[in-house]
Amino acid sequence: MTEKLVIRVGQSHQNSVHWLIFSTHDEQIIASGELANGAEIGALTEKAAPRDTVLLLPSSQVQLKSVALPTKWNRKLEQALPFMLEEQLACDVDDVFIAIGKPVTDGDQHSIQIALCDQKWLQDWLEIFDSAEIELHSIVPDALLLPEPEENALAMVELADQWLCRFGQWQVSAIEKSWGADYLHALAPAEIAHYSPADTLPDIAPKVAKESEYDLPLAIFAKQLKHQGFTLRQGIFAGKKKQPQWWRDWRSGLIAASIAVVSFIGVKSTQLIMLQSQADAYKAEAVTVYQKAFPGKVVRPHLLRQQIKNELAGLSGSEQGGFLELTNHFVAVYGEVKSFTPETIRYDRRLNELRVRAQAGGFQVFGQVKAILEQRGLNVQQGSLNNDGDVVIGEIRLRGES
Repeated sequence: MTEKLVIRVGQSHQNSVHWLIFSTHDEQIIASGELANGAEIGALTEKAAPRDTVLLLPSSQVQLKSVALPTKWNRKLEQALPFMLEEQLACDVDDVFIAIGKPVTDGDQHSIQIALCDQKWLQDWLEIFDSAEIELHSIVPDALLLPEPEENALAMVELADQWLCRFGQWQVSAIEKSWGADYLHALAPAEIAHYSPADTLPDIAPKVAKESEYDLPLAIFAKQLKHQGFTLRQGIFAGKKKQPQWWRDWRSGLIAASIAVVSFIGVKSTQLIMLQSQADAYKAEAVTVYQKAFPGKVVRPHLLRQQIKNELAGLSGSEQGGFLELTNHFVAVYGEVKSFTPETIRYDRRLNELRVRAQAGGFQVFGQVKAILEQRGLNVQQGSLNNDGDVVIGEIRLRGES
């Protein structure tokens, strides 16, 4: 959409709420205003309906951090992140919502950018928007949408009797005029780039007035949305996915097709049951034939094929081994191991070696297959294993007597 509704809330529901409709096509303000408090958000429902809505949170309620990591960012580290932060938080980690930003690298040191805020506080605000039937497409700390300042410089804008500050790529704050001088002294920026008049700012560092970019704070933020991909709309607060238009257009036809497929599966299942009954009958017949051909032998139905092969090999005086034997050993694995699917099978007759390239649900599955085959007396070698998305791909070699 070319228009966005930007809504900035305060620390509490009693604080005023600022809003602005912005055209991203020509970067113009279409409308703006202010609500007395959070209870009046329902007045924006009609304005939000045809537009993407962005919620801006006060930077005083969101803490941005970069967490040093022992290795490159991965899913396991994401699961361990709350435990890594536990000692750094003054409250229970279960009360804090952690939003994941970008992984960054400084030399050999890996780190991950995160945003922290009170989970219940954010949940309460989202419930207000849900009650007003306003769908939020993105949630961003307000000061993070200030233009990124130069190194060691500070970008600032005044909003609701506060100074919103951005220092570097991933550090924001909101300071009150009563104690802002102390904060600026401690931060010691090389310069201050201000996007609104700064007569009341103390002379802590050289001040650079961005007068050509002076605008309503929410308009400044709206212009920066295209440069900022981070959102707190993730995890437990991820937005519900809209049904795509193609689904709404084709839903009836697809449902009818699904019913047809289910009916087809039902018919095939009935046929499968009938075929299974026939297979059981053939199996019983094979047992009878085996008993007649080799009287006195103990019949093991689940090993009948191997028994027949052994008897034939004994009659012909041939050695054990070969492609069939190795394949039979390998097929036996399927009854014991799940999430293991062969892709290619190659047989080297000279070496009497069966090479199987397969994919599995994890590295341990290949180890399990190798152990089972070795228990069956085979010489088993495991090739290199590679992680390909959610599956692991590798090779196993089975060697019989050459």
